[in-house]
Amino acid sequence: MTKDLRIALITYTLLLVLSFLFSIPLGFGKAESSRELTSLWYYGRRGFMVLAALAIPWFTRRTSPAALGWGLPGKWILFALCVGVTMGLVNKGGFDPRRLELLPLAIFHTFSMELFFRGYLFNTLNRSMDGLWKPLIISSLLYALFYQTTWTAWVQPLPGKIVFLFIFTFLGILFAYSYKKSGSFMVNWIMHICAGLQYRLLF
Repeated sequence: MTKDLRIALITYTLLLVLSFLFSIPLGFGKAESSRELTSLWYYGRRGFMVLAALAIPWFTRRTSPAALGWGLPGKWILFALCVGVTMGLVNKGGFDPRRLELLPLAIFHTFSMELFFRGYLFNTLNRSMDGLWKPLIISSLLYALFYQTTWTAWVQPLPGKIVFLFIFTFLGILFAYSYKKSGSFMVNWIMHICAGLQYRLLF
């Protein structure tokens, strides 16, 4: 195991433990999952992810955010929009697009998730392992496990938790694969933003 991978897994474990403690035993997860604008935990959890995903690569490898890839490849952006909107149409747990005050929360949420899990964790796994599918699946399983620390997933009965695990593993694979193949962080981020809005509420 490389030094970078050890640091990434330790950081993820710390994030997972803190997320569970603050969300469940300390009870901050309910307001976070309700998208309350005053939920400090909503910003704190995601702020930690952004800080870790930017600072650790810089201090360990002198890797700047520019290395993530910020291009707008036409066919991949179109793919991201089509797939993301399709997912948003069936999403029952996302953001209400009628509430414009929630859109900055949606943008911050999706950016922090994609930056940490794809920009940092997947990239670190990808550098440390042979092939594409092993880092894809491992990073996606860790992503799905992380979502178990949200209040919405935690209060589900066991079958519901398992469904959450499968859904978010699939989403993690889709986002990471799109990122890897397109070479642009914007693709998976745009897809995630579009998937996170409940468009059915507009009709």
